[in-house]
Amino acid sequence: MHPRSYHRQQGVALAISLILLAALTILGVATLTSARFQEQITSNAQQKAVSFEAAESAINTLLVNPSMIVDTIRNVPSDQYNNPDPVFPPGLDARLSEGFDQTNAHGKSVDITSRASVQYCGERALMIGSELSGDTSRVRLVAMMFDVNGQAEMNNSNARSDHVQRASLARPETERSGACVTPTP
Repeated sequence: MHPRSYHRQQGVALAISLILLAALTILGVATLTSARFQEQITSNAQQKAVSFEAAESAINTLLVNPSMIVDTIRNVPSDQYNNPDPVFPPGLDARLSEGFDQTNAHGKSVDITSRASVQYCGERALMIGSELSGDTSRVRLVAMMFDVNGQAEMNNSNARSDHVQRASLARPETERSGACVTPTP
């Protein structure tokens, strides 16, 4: 048997071990940073989706309630009769905001502010079949054009949505003009 010679070892194993430890530490930190970044991306996407759905729901709340739209447009001040600004139906914003607030499983609440407005766009002739007789002295039906704008914002976040949808209702002619801007692609 040959006695081991400890004086000839140079400490290479220690140096390689320290290099591997440093490399694994850097890899671990990079993985954690990447996971945190991916979590933030997912959270932002979820917040944007929630604000999008809240804005669309605000629009839908008005579109399924034509009487609220007609009453809102009817209450436009007379000095704005032919060039009205967007009008917010009374009490709707509070109802929308209360309905959209959420609470997670840990009891933390998310406050979502939502609102909807109606902008009168004017009147357009209805398609064929809207007039039952040739008598023009009778009330003539037209398509009352309007834009419904839904906005939603998630508080303590940058998530915000702003959507506009144009719609019409068959109504008696009033010869009012509107103030909507035609969207450009």
